[in-house]
Amino acid sequence: MTDAPILGPINHISDLSTASDFEKKHTPHIGISASGDVTTVTVTVGWGVPHPNQPDHSITWITIYAGEAPIARFDLAAVASTPTVSVVVDLESGTLVRAIAHCNMHGLWTAEVTL
Repeated sequence: MTDAPILGPINHISDLSTASDFEKKHTPHIGISASGDVTTVTVTVGWGVPHPNQPDHSITWITIYAGEAPIARFDLAAVASTPTVSVVVDLESGTLVRAIAHCNMHGLWTAEVTL
């Protein structure tokens, strides 16, 4: 895949083990950690392959959903921020957690995990 703008509403890579570096640097990685009653959702864009963080090419926002409901949105400034965000949640086991990230050059990218 080339570094050309992606056409389509939301890009989703089902198997990161076979994804290209281009796909890996755009796909959100969702990490879940639990300690007692506290569950933390951490989303990193550029897991293993860093995403550029320049004014002309950066991740501008990340939104985290529980099912279809948005639970957190983070707006990121180019150069001054890194596309890694965390939020503490109170969700039931079995809840689908989805992240959508926006690259100002290559559009929307999503990933999901089940708690």
